Amino acid sequence: MKFNRALFTSIFSKYLAIRPESRALALESWKSQQFGQYLLDAEKQLLARDCANLSGYRLMHLGLTGAGCALEPFAQLHQFYIRPSSGDLTFDCSSAVANYEDLPLPSDTLDVAIIQHALEYSESPQAVLSEAARVLAPGGHLILCVFNPLGPLGLVKWPMRLFTRRPEYDFFGLRKCRIHDWLSLLNCEVTGMQNGAYNLPVERKGWLEHCSLWERTCQKIGFPLGNFYMIHAVKRVAGGIRNTSTSWRPLAAESYGTKRESINQSTTGNTE
Repeated sequence: MKFNRALFTSIFSKYLAIRPESRALALESWKSQQFGQYLLDAEKQLLARDCANLSGYRLMHLGLTGAGCALEPFAQLHQFYIRPSSGDLTFDCSSAVANYEDLPLPSDTLDVAIIQHALEYSESPQAVLSEAARVLAPGGHLILCVFNPLGPLGLVKWPMRLFTRRPEYDFFGLRKCRIHDWLSLLNCEVTGMQNGAYNLPVERKGWLEHCSLWERTCQKIGFPLGNFYMIHAVKRVAGGIRNTSTSWRPLAAESYGTKRESINQSTTGNTE
């Protein structure tokens, strides 16, 4: 019995466990592939369609990098990326390197936070989500792009990790209900959920068309088994978006009545 347990542990750690190097999001080769670009284009289209008009001044992006996840559709004046390592800072934009579980930002400062596949490739997805909610201002918007464990990519994850050892398949399978529960504990209300990229994860250009009949049909009926899902949540706190009651000056109790009496007296004088 002990031998079987040790054998299973060694096989799991060697072939199936999440490797530390994959948590650094070393996915540049995958993004250059046809399926990776197809997936990022689908996410970019959803972001531009549903989230580009969000108000605010500061926008933070965590996760995948490069042209496939550019933030051109957003109108926030202060946009910046935070990366887990300095090896992928090869594009012209505002960038910083930090641990996703300990962001170097004060609390309640961001208006929009986009987490694009940073949860699945982190050691503690719940800690990353909690840290993003901390730096988000009350009333701020949190957008999550997560691989669907029940979609085509999620279903082929285990055999691909076993036989290919490709880094893009070393991600945690996070279900929608699990993310929803975490957000509710962080006082974030889910206001929308979308699914996208329904084609199979194959390197064939003819099978990866956004305008295909299968893709359009799944989008029209809201088929919940796409390769990824996008959650839009808003941070809610007691007392409203901003509590400015301390700056209000208290008024005397008789002020309103005094003004009303003077108005009535002037009105009576004019009628006479």
